[in-house]
Amino acid sequence: MKNDMLSENKGRLIDSSASVRKCPWLLIGALGAGMRAFGELLLDAGESVTGTDHDVEFGQSGRPELNNSLSFRLFHPDQAEQIFADTPEYVVCSSAVPESCPLLQRCRSLGLTPMSLSQGLNLLLSSRQQACVAGTHGKTTTSGMTWCILQEAGRNPSAYVGGVMRNRSRSGIFGSGTVAVVESCEYRQSFLHLSPRTVVLTGIEPDHFDCFTSQAECDQTFHDFVARLPTDGTLVFNHDCMRSAAIAATSRRRTISFSRHGDADWNAVSCESGPGGIHGHSQRQTFLLRNRTHDVGLVQLQVPGLHNRQNALAAIAAAVAIGVSVETAIRGIAAYAGIQRRFEHRGQRFGIDWIDDYAHHPTAIRATLETARSVFPNRRLVAVFEPHQLSRVSALFEDFRSALSLADECLILPVLPAREMASNAHCRRISGTLVRRISESGGSAFLMTNLDQILARLDHSGRPGDVVITMGAGRTYQIHDEIHRRLQRNSAA
Repeated sequence: MKNDMLSENKGRLIDSSASVRKCPWLLIGALGAGMRAFGELLLDAGESVTGTDHDVEFGQSGRPELNNSLSFRLFHPDQAEQIFADTPEYVVCSSAVPESCPLLQRCRSLGLTPMSLSQGLNLLLSSRQQACVAGTHGKTTTSGMTWCILQEAGRNPSAYVGGVMRNRSRSGIFGSGTVAVVESCEYRQSFLHLSPRTVVLTGIEPDHFDCFTSQAECDQTFHDFVARLPTDGTLVFNHDCMRSAAIAATSRRRTISFSRHGDADWNAVSCESGPGGIHGHSQRQTFLLRNRTHDVGLVQLQVPGLHNRQNALAAIAAAVAIGVSVETAIRGIAAYAGIQRRFEHRGQRFGIDWIDDYAHHPTAIRATLETARSVFPNRRLVAVFEPHQLSRVSALFEDFRSALSLADECLILPVLPAREMASNAHCRRISGTLVRRISESGGSAFLMTNLDQILARLDHSGRPGDVVITMGAGRTYQIHDEIHRRLQRNSAA
């Protein structure tokens, strides 16, 4: 019944000028990255959407201000009467919203059953062939690359991506084609609500320690996800990852492997960087693509880093499995311009190059800093990092120390607990221990209380020629926005 009702809603245009309209979708926690992308998908599909979030700001009238970037009505959770002025037909709730949320209780009193984000996605994309990209690292980039290839092929795919694609300024796109590229997260086993036709497994590492109690439990969840493939579905997997390869070996599905090191179905050989990109630095790269023993063409990427070669291999392998020609895949991936907060160059100011990245796992931090060394050789690297989750920092402490030591200087904020109960003092203490261990092992690290203190440090010690890289899943990107505002104020003065 729900799917029938959803199908009837397709194609309905939203009258943005209407002061009151029926809003069948209610998104609780609408400003999170995943929920924003889903909101964009819904709007693209012609759906009416109402959103709620504690981060909604109030205007001078005391009413929540419309978030124009999302183009749907946004309310603070305290505005229950406005939120439920029209009874929603579907309610989707972010995983960050606690069960005790009064809005959830109100929904249930109205006979509405809130869905998780992945359940809502699966409902909206029920008529699409889902190409689901999963794994610890590279999901967002691989999803964006795969979408670009399918778009080049004229397939008009839908996209649900965990970051904003630079060439589209969007995270969610509802295309008219039969394929949907879906970034798929294992947290709380959420991707088990999806219905994949193709699964891309980028690799598995220890990560969500507040969710999985052991490696075996995590691997079983990925195994269960792959098992959701139909018998004629396809698993594209990272041959360089032993845990991914083990799942592929028992999947009983068609499997296609990719590897940066050889001995897979798809490989990258004869790699080199090229000129261009960031102020003449080597941002672009080229590699020879090999399908088993056959060299099939040169792949050109606009994004740097060894990890992005691997992401490109995964995207090409997935697109070809879906039915795109290799030649088209190579053209499509050359058009991929990157994702916001994925080694994003935020400008050159005061003679300093400013980079922002989402890296919050030691493997991603290492990849980001190694990429910076290759793009900006012989430059001083200053890493600004906000650790994300106490459980992750504790379990991977030595890996964090080792990865952050690749920078010439580290400015580290207190841990952002994110879904964990912890005092500010405890969060500062853990970060302080990390700073001390980096310094004891020969590195240079400083504990920063807040973003203002980081800006003061950069004002004092930053010098022309430096490369400042902000990293983390939290607030570090705001540093670039504040620097831009300061320059605007100085210019106006």
